[in-house]
Amino acid sequence: MRQESSKNFTSNSSSSAGYTTPEERERGERFLAAYHSVEQLMRRMSGNDSRESFRHLVDEMSKENAVVRRYRDDLIEFSELRNAIVHERVSPDYLIAVPLRETVERIEEIARLLSDPPLVYPRFQREVVVFSPQDPLEKVFQTIYRKGFTQFPVYEDGVYMGLLTDRGIARWVAGLMSGGIGKDLVGEILASALVGEVLVSEKNPYIAKFVGKRFTVFEVEDLFRESSRRERSRIAAVLITENGNPDEELLGIITPTDLLSSST
Repeated sequence: MRQESSKNFTSNSSSSAGYTTPEERERGERFLAAYHSVEQLMRRMSGNDSRESFRHLVDEMSKENAVVRRYRDDLIEFSELRNAIVHERVSPDYLIAVPLRETVERIEEIARLLSDPPLVYPRFQREVVVFSPQDPLEKVFQTIYRKGFTQFPVYEDGVYMGLLTDRGIARWVAGLMSGGIGKDLVGEILASALVGEVLVSEKNPYIAKFVGKRFTVFEVEDLFRESSRRERSRIAAVLITENGNPDEELLGIITPTDLLSSST
């Protein structure tokens, strides 16, 4: 067994007596049951009924399943522990390696997440304030002040136009100031400005990603993680609709901060 797997098990504390305690056997059986559940779930999801190895299943499913991808390294180590328990077991009542309680709880949690992954809806269901290009910017400021929201989808006649953000507004104001316009005149412009005028200052107004309400939290985390590597197309928010179509009713919004404050 590889050295790094040892953090998931302990050598049998009763090895000198040649037996395993009931509590240790229970841990071992729980581990094996959860391992079997994980394997069967992966085979079912992949449609792979062949006898491919567990490691192969993990490698293949991590390409398309966010839960497997998240726990890939754990699952690979668990496969080594499982092999030690099964193939090096000298009798039904003796385990050469006993899974730690934390290991058992972790693989049981992975099995639960694979079977019933946390969905973005209704977890992130909430009011989404929408503006049109013809709305006065003053309404946006009022919403930021009253509700603390900082990102707003913009629609015109039911068509998604982009995402207006507090950063985009700040960039637009900075552009006014750096252009030599006096403070008094800036105030007048702010009082009469429309959302559509400010939206064009967004570096990428399409920085929101639409997902259906059956998307998992792990899939959305992957979206943010992947986009963070691309400065020009970094996602600022994920918008939830029934099927992930922009022309459907908005059911919620997710920001990176929301994910950090939401435990899975």
